[in-house]
Amino acid sequence: MNRPLHEKVAIVTGAGQGIGAAIAHALAAAGARVAVNDINPDRADRVANAICTAGGTAVAIIADVSNKFQCVHLVETTRTQWGQLDILVNNAAVRPRFTILKMDEWDWQRTLDVNLKGVFLMSQLVGRVMAAENGTRGGVMVNIASTAGVAEPLADCAAYAASKAGVLGFGRECAREFAAYGIRVFTLTPPEPAPETAVAQEVLSLCVQT
Repeated sequence: MNRPLHEKVAIVTGAGQGIGAAIAHALAAAGARVAVNDINPDRADRVANAICTAGGTAVAIIADVSNKFQCVHLVETTRTQWGQLDILVNNAAVRPRFTILKMDEWDWQRTLDVNLKGVFLMSQLVGRVMAAENGTRGGVMVNIASTAGVAEPLADCAAYAASKAGVLGFGRECAREFAAYGIRVFTLTPPEPAPETAVAQEVLSLCVQT
């Protein structure tokens, strides 16, 4: 069996369902040890258990990526479990559906906190570990954005579109800055609704590039 990510360690945020779960399964099938992150314990456990049942290696780690202290918990628990970090997939996102005229400020802020601040917090924390510890091994970060943040309108999702546009801009700067440490950063813009298997395979292909 081809396992190009053998002995690699990956964190996938928002991996309890949908695209995140598909990515976690794809990375584990390729040999990576996967930290399955979700804010919902049942979802995270279900995906991690399914990976292990299929012969992979995974652990469920509960954390809200909009909270720095919980992000630290996610990163440090993964390092304690397996001793290193090689791959980060920033996938966690929320998408409240309101018109701009009816959107509550809380929903706007929550969307930016999870979808954009969460990407910043995880990229910073994992980037620090990779830069300090990985040497020539480098690392890979993949941000999951959306065509909604580029050109395609998505009805009643202004906060989501704004957050995903921010992910694109932030991802470009991460790629520039982290290149000095051998960390490759990619930002994907899947369509809405996203084809889960296709996105997972694209993430996998980026992670196995040398």
